[in-house]
Amino acid sequence: MAISFAKDIRPLFRDGDIECMKPDGIALDDFAWMRVPANASLVYGTVSNGSMPPDEPWSAESVSLFKEWMDAGYPA
Repeated sequence: MAISFAKDIRPLFRDGDIECMKPDGIALDDFAWMRVPANASLVYGTVSNGSMPPDEPWSAESVSLFKEWMDAGYPA
């Protein structure tokens, strides 16, 4: 089954995470923003090092899924 932003990646971000990051210009719920490699790499760096989200870091499986999505070419 193919990975997609809408089905697999967007649900990883809680509404509070999205609202918290918007003032910094980080659009976690915007596919057009997230598919820019530099933006996705920025987000990947923070979720993979456990600094985002600050209250409950992602599981290794979620981080791996995000990386898989990046490696697949950022499919919608």
